[in-house]
Amino acid sequence: MPLPEGFDEWENLQDIIRLEHNKAVQAYFKNQPDNDVSDPKPRLKHSCLMKDSDTSTMTLMRMWLFEVTVGHAQALQRPVYGVPVYDAQTDRTFKPQIKLYFLEAYNHETHGDGLPQLEGEITFRLMTESSETISRSDAERLARNIKNIFATPPLIWSKGHFKATYTDENRGYNLRLLVSSKAEAESTIRSVLEIQEHPFDRDFFQYIENDRTYSSSPGTHRVYGRTVKKPIKRRRADVKFRYAQLLIWGQPNPVNLVSVGGTRLRSVIERVG
Repeated sequence: MPLPEGFDEWENLQDIIRLEHNKAVQAYFKNQPDNDVSDPKPRLKHSCLMKDSDTSTMTLMRMWLFEVTVGHAQALQRPVYGVPVYDAQTDRTFKPQIKLYFLEAYNHETHGDGLPQLEGEITFRLMTESSETISRSDAERLARNIKNIFATPPLIWSKGHFKATYTDENRGYNLRLLVSSKAEAESTIRSVLEIQEHPFDRDFFQYIENDRTYSSSPGTHRVYGRTVKKPIKRRRADVKFRYAQLLIWGQPNPVNLVSVGGTRLRSVIERVG
């Protein structure tokens, strides 16, 4: 269908941004009056709300004020349980670690109502290396291997409600995967082992079947005075490889080995797409 005559791209974009942004602002400041600058909180609300007469610069400034200054950038990253890197590293010394990160493709019908994209992580240790011995050339070699195995094309891990484990502590593997089938578990684990050219050993592999059912619509419950959806346990979905990182004891920031598509990682050794 062609665009209507006289269609204004800026007016359309501004209208969509204003509609969605102001909806979030009104919900955040729901107890504050409109058009009131007599006190700090209603003044903040008024300053965050976008106006039809705003310029593009004002639109960006109001968005920055609300999302970053007022919200402390919480909308940019979901909350996680964790500890600062420095605190964790002072507790113990550990072998270098590889992290493989996967993410479900965004679908408006599936995720438009607030359901988060399913994520996946696979980690293992480099038992033949230490923070002192590992070098840039080692990182480049690992990046090339991961790129070939996981990124060209991006490997898809079919997550499900069956559990598979692979435990070979001498080689740094203590894998715990949720998968859709035994074949999927073995295939994914073999790909991980291939990074270091390690053979698959069935003595270390365990696949746990179950006949439990996990509802895709578990209902709602009350949390902090509000009715919210219950989390979906062991949701089944395909997650696609997005990036790989090398974590080294004594270095706060990870080494970004491989990145696929539009990930915002910087200084990546091997970037695909």
